[in-house]
Order: sequence, then C-alpha cells, then structure tokens
Amino acid sequence: MRLFFRVLPFLLLAISSVAQSSNFDFVYDNGKVGLADSAGTIVIPTQYDQLGWSYGSQEVKGTYLGFRKGSYWGLITTQNEVVVSNQYSQLYPAGSELFVAAKKGKYSHQDFLGMINSKGKVVLPFKYTSITLSGLRAIVSMKSGEGYLYGIVDMGGKTILPVKYKEISSLGNLRYAIKNHEDKYAIYTDSGREIMGFTLDSISRFHKGHAIIYDNHLRGIISSSGQIIADPQFKDVQWKDEVQIKKFNSWEFISKGNGNKVWNYDKVALVGDNLFKVTSNNREWIVDKTQNLLSSPTYSNVELLENGSLKFRYNNKWGVVSSDSSIVLSPTFDSLVVVNTDFYALKNGFWSIYDRYGVEKSTQNYQAIGQHYGNYFAIKKNNKWGFLNREGEEIIHCVYDEIGDIQHGKVVVKFHGQYGILNKQGDWVVLPQNGRLQIINDKLYLVKTKTLTTLKSFDDETIYFTENRVEVKEDHLLEYLSYGGLWKIDFGGRIVNRELPQQKFEEIRASSNGLFAVKINNRYGFVDHLNRLIIANRYEDVGDFKEDLMAVKLIGKWGFIDRYENIVIQPTFQSTSDFESGMAVVQENGKYGLIDKKGNKLSAFVYDGISRLPNGKFLAEKDGKLGMLAKDGSLMIHAKYQQLEELSNGEVKVKLFDKYGVLTGQGVDIIPVMYDQLIYDHRFDQYLAMKKSEWENLSN
Repeated sequence: MRLFFRVLPFLLLAISSVAQSSNFDFVYDNGKVGLADSAGTIVIPTQYDQLGWSYGSQEVKGTYLGFRKGSYWGLITTQNEVVVSNQYSQLYPAGSELFVAAKKGKYSHQDFLGMINSKGKVVLPFKYTSITLSGLRAIVSMKSGEGYLYGIVDMGGKTILPVKYKEISSLGNLRYAIKNHEDKYAIYTDSGREIMGFTLDSISRFHKGHAIIYDNHLRGIISSSGQIIADPQFKDVQWKDEVQIKKFNSWEFISKGNGNKVWNYDKVALVGDNLFKVTSNNREWIVDKTQNLLSSPTYSNVELLENGSLKFRYNNKWGVVSSDSSIVLSPTFDSLVVVNTDFYALKNGFWSIYDRYGVEKSTQNYQAIGQHYGNYFAIKKNNKWGFLNREGEEIIHCVYDEIGDIQHGKVVVKFHGQYGILNKQGDWVVLPQNGRLQIINDKLYLVKTKTLTTLKSFDDETIYFTENRVEVKEDHLLEYLSYGGLWKIDFGGRIVNRELPQQKFEEIRASSNGLFAVKINNRYGFVDHLNRLIIANRYEDVGDFKEDLMAVKLIGKWGFIDRYENIVIQPTFQSTSDFESGMAVVQENGKYGLIDKKGNKLSAFVYDGISRLPNGKFLAEKDGKLGMLAKDGSLMIHAKYQQLEELSNGEVKVKLFDKYGVLTGQGVDIIPVMYDQLIYDHRFDQYLAMKKSEWENLSN
C-alpha cells in the first residue's frame, strides 16, 4: 500500500540558494520512502529507509535532501541524483548549500563532525565535537578532558583562532566574543585580529555598530571597529534614538568645616567606624572613608562581622575573609550562618561547624544544627538530635526525637515519646516520663501533664502541685485560681501572697501614684491599696494621675482635677492626654493644641493631631502635612512637610515633594530639600545625601 505525505520545502534566504515554490509528497511503500512532485510523478523511488535529516526533520533544503540506508546517511537531489553515498552517521543542513556531517571514530566509535558542500566536497575535516556556522566562518569545538575547547575556522578549514578557548560567541558585525579560562572576554574580528584584550567580564551583541562592554560592575561602549566610545564607568547603557547612558547615584558627604566629597554608587551604607558598604549593579564591597577597597568588588551580599571579618557571596556560594583579606572560608557553601564567633556552613545538603579561624570543628556532616549553648551545639543526624562540643566531639549522641529547653547545664529531650532531662555529659538527671518538662533553675523543674503541674527538685522531691495554670517568674510561681484569685508561690512551695478577686468592681486599672482607677455602677473613681474609695465614682472615664493632676470626663467633656477632687481645669475638651513636663495635648472644636496646668493655651488650636517627641518637643499635623512645636508650645517649623525628624544634633531632617533636606530648629534651610535620600551619621556629625541618576544621551 502506498501512502502520501505532503511537506513544504525549506525556504532559503541565502544568496546562493534558490527558493523552491513547488511542493513535494513523501511516498511510502513496504516500509520504504520516496518522493513525488506536486503532479504525483515519482522523483525519488521508494527505496530508502528515511528521507530528511538525521535530527528528524523532513524539510527539503533547496534541491537537496538527506537519505538513510541502513544506519548511514547520504545526500541526494530532488532529481534523484546521489551527491554523496550513505556514509555519515549524522547529516543536516548548516547554511547555504553547506551540510554538517559526522563520521564514527575508528577506535572510539564516537561521532566526529565535519562539513560538506552541495557537491559532496569536504569543506571542514571530520574532527570536531560541534560546528556552528557564522557567516563565512565556523565556530568549532573539540573535547578536552571533561570539557570542551573552542576556536574559529574559515570555510576552507583554515584556522582563524586556535581551538583553545573556553567559549566563543558571535556578536554580529563580523565580531566575536572570546572567553578565556580566567573567565575574561576579548573581542576579535572574523580575520582573527584582536580588537580588545581579555579584560572584560562580558560583551553584548552589536547593535547599530555598537556593543556594551562589561567590566565588573561597570558598563562601557565599544564600536565594531574596536574604538572605545565610552570607557566602562556607567551603571547601564541602552539604545534609543541615540546611545543613552545612566551613571551611578551621586552620594555627597556634607559636614561643617570640611569640603564636601562625592561618591558614585547605587547605595552607600554605614557599617562601622569610617567603614561603608557600597553597592553597584548587585556587587557589594566594603570601603574606608577614602574609598580604599577592603573587600573584593567581585563579591555580593557582603556583611561586616563583629571581629572585622567579612561574610560574602561569590558565584552563588558563601565564604568569609579576614580583615586583612585572607580567606577564612572559601566561597563553597550554599548557606553560612554566623553564631557568636562560629559558623554553621551548609554544603550539599549537610551542615558543618567552623570556628572563627576557619577550622572545621565537626568531624561529620549533619542534617541540621540547632540551638547553641555555651560551647555546645545541638545537631541532627539520621533524624535524631544530639550535642557537639567545640572540639567536634558528640558528647551527647544523636538518639533523641527532640531537644527542648536548655538551661543551667541541663537540657530537656524527647526520647521515644517521653520527656527527660540530661546533664552536659549526656547522663539522665530526670528519667523519661509522660508530661512536658521545664527547667526552672539548677535545682528545680516543672512537670506539666494535661491536668497537673508539679514543681520538683532534681533530687526527685515533689515540692508543690496544682491543677491551676501556673506562670514561672524569676523567684516564684504565680498560680491563677479557677475562681479568679491569684496566689504567689515561692520555690519552697509556700503560698506567700493571696490576691482574692474583687467582685464589687466592674474594672480595675493599674496603680497610678498609689491609687487604682475602678469602675462601679458604670462610673469611675479611685481606691487606695486598702480598697478605700478616695475619689467618688462619678466620672464617665478617667486618665492617670500625672504631675498631681488627673484627666476626668464629665458630661462628654474632659477636664482635670487634683487628688483632692478639686476641678483645676474645667471639662471643656473633646479629648486630652495626661500632663507631662507641665503640658497636655487637648482637642477643642475638632482641632488640637497645647495647654499648661492652669488651662492656658500655649499653641494655636489649628492642628489635626499633635504627638509628643522623646525630647519634649511636639510633632504637629495639619492637612496631612507635618510641622514642629517647641517645648513651650511655640511654633518652630510650619506644618508643610511630608516627613519631619529631629536629629540628635538638634537639626531637623524634612521631606517635601519626595525630596529630603535639613533645617535648623527654627526652620531655616541648612541643606536644600533636593536629595532623594539623606542619612545622618551622628558619630561624625555628617550627612550622606544621595541624588538619583537619570538616563542621558551619551553626546551630553
């Protein structure tokens, strides 16, 4: 039975190829395949095992087609002219009338690639692992050990660049990016002429005769002729109507009596005395105040440790260098956790412990490392927990289900579903039992079951037990009675204080100047520690006694009384704060202001909110903007800023229209409101002010 399948010819755009407009049908008969033209005329008899190419495609390449007989491929035309007999293990089109072919090695039986033309002539010898056509050149590779080496040859097999490089890629414009074994790039022409040496980290493809060159975190521009249009110095480069560049953000150091200096980075952060972490294009490093490098600019995620060492990330691995830049831990770890002066290091799914000098303390690898207690580390192996000392010895073997509370040289462990307590040597101090355990001190512990809490000594003496909820304090227990009382139990098991519930009070508030606010019959008053009513329960709400005055609410308004219940300030306010430093914030007619202890108004009542600052001044809000009032309530800074922060030097950092600046306490400009970020360094009384960079045409 004969079957027909239609296939469109492969369209060729190369100059020397002729595009085919006619269709062909694949013809099948008794497991063999042939080719028929659009009129149904058999042009290639059904005598081949496969027509097409060795990678599975059945497209016609111009007037050429691969054929397979048995295990090997040959080249045939659509007029049934055999160009090359079946002798290749692979065959597929590579370009204009060029075909990649493969022959088996005589001894290795591996495929070695070469190239033939449409006449069957060998263009490139059969010795390569890969061939990638690039114009009139081919990027070729050969296997070397566990890897591959790359070079460039012309279509006559002449070597343009020897096969010795780590990587080669076409940049367009007859230019190639060549990567050496130090992972640096150079640029070469298709004639093998070096345009730029091995100094670059990467190169983009050419666009309109230009390419971006990458040198560490810097970007520059090179022309196809090899001319450096712009040295690598920019944050980024892009192509618009013109070449555009973006510089790094500008960071200006501003201080009194010293000339300002400017740094250019994405970010600058203070990390120590005269030490800064700077970031540019996802690279981070540490510099001193003169920008001397204290870490490699090839690192990322740099973190300054307490001992002056640096934790860093390189090629997605973590490591540590000392303050003199010598390697403490090579960057080979998937995760690195700093615990005091030690490092927990994860590699290939397992954890190890290293000391501050990079010496591995653990002799085995662990699933997890848990709590750190003195010179001991909780470790997990084979899904069980144990302990390791600083010498790397498993002082408590990994046989426990869980590790809990660690105190006073003892540890709570779970063993076969029960809880016990071990000492530092791994000996049982409390044998496993039902109920959770809590270490209190070096002599006592608690046993908690569903119904009972028991205070016991490590000598196995039962000191106290109860069914009520118990809370452990520094030198006693608090027992919460089921009916609302509270007992204080010392560690000898004695009840040293009993507080009975006060049934007659609807609410009791915390003590204020020796008096307790209480709610009786929905009204507030005050009692002393003997529950004697000192101020009658006549108020809708009350504040605390502060500076001999207390805020009270009567008929929906707030005022102030003294401890003898004399009205000092009439209840006329919608809300009020307590007095502090002789002043209170009150609300009247929906607006806030300040009053003194006689009720005199100390500020205008025009604000939507007033909050007291730690230094005694006030932050005032009006129409969504912020200003500042002095300690006496007088106006310091008008309310017109998005943000406002008084600094330790008495100056005020402000934000307006999303820009930052600095004012005096009287609102006079010190640093213009023009920066995108502003950091104050109180140690040296200086500011770090940042302006964001914008895209600009290179010609500018």
